[in-house]
Amino acid sequence: MDTITRMLRTHPQTNPATVDQLAACLQACLECEATCALCADACLNEGEHLHHLTHCITLNTQCAAVCRATMQVLAVTGQGDAQVMRAQLAACLRACQACAEECERHAQEMDMAHCAVCAESCRRCEQACQALLASVSA
Repeated sequence: MDTITRMLRTHPQTNPATVDQLAACLQACLECEATCALCADACLNEGEHLHHLTHCITLNTQCAAVCRATMQVLAVTGQGDAQVMRAQLAACLRACQACAEECERHAQEMDMAHCAVCAESCRRCEQACQALLASVSA
C-alpha cells in the first residue's frame, strides 16, 4: 500500500468506498504533472522542431497546472464541496485529453518519444479522473 492510500485510510472523513479511486487519481495527477513539465522541457530542447511544438508546450504547461490544482482540491476531502471536486475532475480530464491528443500526434508524426511517454501518462490521469468522477456524488 502506497503512502497516499495509507494517509487516506487514516483520514476520518474519507469515504472508504472511494479510497482506492481517490488515491489512484492523486497518484496519476502527481505523475502527469511531472511528466507534462518534463515533456514541455524536452520540447523546448528540440532545436529545429521547436516551432512545431509551441502548442504542445502550451498544452503541457496547462495540463501540469491543472493536475497540480486537482491534487490540491482532492487532498481536501474532509469538508470539501462535491460540485467543486466534480468540476475540477472534469477540468483535469479535459486538460489531459487535449495534451494526450497533441502528444500522440507528435509521437506518431515526428517520432518524439518524450511525447509518447507524456501521452501515456495523460491517458492514465484521464482514466483515473473519469473513474473518480463517476464515484463522486453530485
